[in-house]
Amino acid sequence: MGEDDFRSLYEQMSPRIYSFAARRLSPEVAGDIVSETFEVAWSKRHEWPSESDARAGWVFTIGKNKILQESQRIRRKHHDNRFAADYATRPAVESDVAETVTEGAAGQAVYAQLTEAEAELFDIAFMRDLGRAEGAAILGLSVITFTTRVSRLRRRIESLQHASTSDGRITDTGARAETR
Repeated sequence: MGEDDFRSLYEQMSPRIYSFAARRLSPEVAGDIVSETFEVAWSKRHEWPSESDARAGWVFTIGKNKILQESQRIRRKHHDNRFAADYATRPAVESDVAETVTEGAAGQAVYAQLTEAEAELFDIAFMRDLGRAEGAAILGLSVITFTTRVSRLRRRIESLQHASTSDGRITDTGARAETR
């Protein structure tokens, strides 16, 4: 794998990894995650998959692992109760693909109700230009299991949307306002 192939992979995957990381961490940390991801990818270039389609999933998996490491580091730091500055509200991510999928407060409220595993599955299944095989590989699942989980997630999102529109209006914070 040469520098041109690496550069092409970087241009293709860096925005995706950045937006994936920014939704889980902060935009500032997301930039570091992208850098660290491609630093690892370059250092392990002799292990790159031979097919160009598989490289995207391979790099995304490295990014996912870097996000997990950073999340664990932050959690450990919070347990120490010494770094109060990290408890501050993180700034919102500017202009993201997620806006087209979860438009407005209602969509954000539904996304906020998903578990961490469901949110990760949502991001991989709906926010990325990945096929079922690539998505399954990232999550370490079979394609059938991945497809089944995506189907269940769709039903859960539909029920959350229905519940949020049928029994109250959604406020800007995503919480249901009480109706009197």
